[in-house]
Amino acid sequence: MYVILSQKVDTESSYSDDLFNTYHYPARYMNQLHTDDVFIYYQGNRYDKEQRYYFGTGVIGNIHTTDRESYYADLIQCQRFTNKVPIYLPDGGYIEQKGYLSVRNRLNPPWQSSIRSLSKEAYDFIIRAAGGLSPEGQHDDIETLKNGLKNSVKDFYVGGNHKAILEIIDMAKRIARFLNLDVRENDETIDTHIPSMEKCLVKEDTYKNLLFDYCKSMRMSYSYKPVLILAVLEVGSNGYISIDSAVSYFRHFYTQRRKQGLKIEKGNCIYQRPDISDESIAVNIIANPVKALSSSGYLHYDKVNNVFGFRTDLWNVLSEDDKNLIRSVCHTKLEKYYSSKLYSSDSCSRCSL
Repeated sequence: MYVILSQKVDTESSYSDDLFNTYHYPARYMNQLHTDDVFIYYQGNRYDKEQRYYFGTGVIGNIHTTDRESYYADLIQCQRFTNKVPIYLPDGGYIEQKGYLSVRNRLNPPWQSSIRSLSKEAYDFIIRAAGGLSPEGQHDDIETLKNGLKNSVKDFYVGGNHKAILEIIDMAKRIARFLNLDVRENDETIDTHIPSMEKCLVKEDTYKNLLFDYCKSMRMSYSYKPVLILAVLEVGSNGYISIDSAVSYFRHFYTQRRKQGLKIEKGNCIYQRPDISDESIAVNIIANPVKALSSSGYLHYDKVNNVFGFRTDLWNVLSEDDKNLIRSVCHTKLEKYYSSKLYSSDSCSRCSL
């Protein structure tokens, strides 16, 4: 299968992409991208026709997620085009209109989709116009290796993928070689020189950084997730908050926005109603942010005691500065959420024409 991956290169994106190495996308596209798909990179710009072009190709490798909200596809066999290929055909129309009936019913492609199907005919046309292909990505620079190790640790520790331990060992050895450390190539060395995962590979800083990354990249359909995290930090105790206290915090948060004439939420959200009951708020909190945040592996809901909060082992290593950083991230997420087009269609920040 051939696919287009929209990738902003002339402006900042809210996604955690690593050009020609990793593609980050939300859950709504989870069924549109598969391992072994062949992709074409597409750069779009709503305001500048000169910035609408194809610029590279490659193959989709492993796809992984830890929260079922953000997905990450490894990009392999990547090549950059010598020529940027404009999206337009010489005689009018768009390249992606070629052979379109094999991938969709409409003539024009869905420009607002980050990931979209591409016909073999259109793919071949783009490659012929590329003027040459240069290998890209997968180079052993220290930042790439560190990111690879971080993702493997996350996949093992948070995602529960036991096979990721092999990737961790491989990444650790590659980093050691890069730093010119003495690394022996036999399995006994691994057993002797790598203690336990808890003490070596998943150190406190790594664990905290994974949490920070999650907070920065968590997908938001509503404002609830950062509000609940703030509730835990601001009125909770020892990293936990009772659902009753969370209800009070949510009611106060949205009431204050109403009094200040600010946007409350989109659509017919229950917080639009001043007379909403505590019971309805509690049901909403448990069904939405509690469930989603608990699936991350960093936070936990205790049904017996009806409390929610950070995992104890994680909370115990968070300093006050760490907690302030999380607060700052949550406030930033809320600011961006409320300044976005709350009532627009499901468009994407990187996929304009």
